[in-house]
Amino acid sequence: METIDLHGMTLQEAQGKLEQRLLNTFQYGERVVRIIHGQGKHSANFPVLKSFVRRWLEESAFAREYVETVFRGEDGSPYTMPNPGETVVRLKGEDPIGVNEEIDWLTEDEEWEARKQDKGRRARQRRANRRPSYR
Repeated sequence: METIDLHGMTLQEAQGKLEQRLLNTFQYGERVVRIIHGQGKHSANFPVLKSFVRRWLEESAFAREYVETVFRGEDGSPYTMPNPGETVVRLKGEDPIGVNEEIDWLTEDEEWEARKQDKGRRARQRRANRRPSYR
């Protein structure tokens, strides 16, 4: 699965990168794309990138020609677990997508838990290193 990370970009940067990367992905034969746009918590009034990506995937000429299905991150997809900061797109193509594909959710959950534990361990270590020594 190809990943396009737009998180932290301006709207103008995201517009250019999104179409170009989706077109490249389609040309190289990849049919499932994960677009990371963030939840929009750092936007002033509403999630700018998230709104743009989803509207563009529904209304653009590119989407009408190349996009087969759009999976909203809040709902999850056959390829990913629910995540409101992303959108998964299945592009049109001759290959039957996901027909024989199985996701091992147990392994995914274990890997996620291990990353979470590792992140907590690193955070505790950084806090311990910042504490002043009173010797």
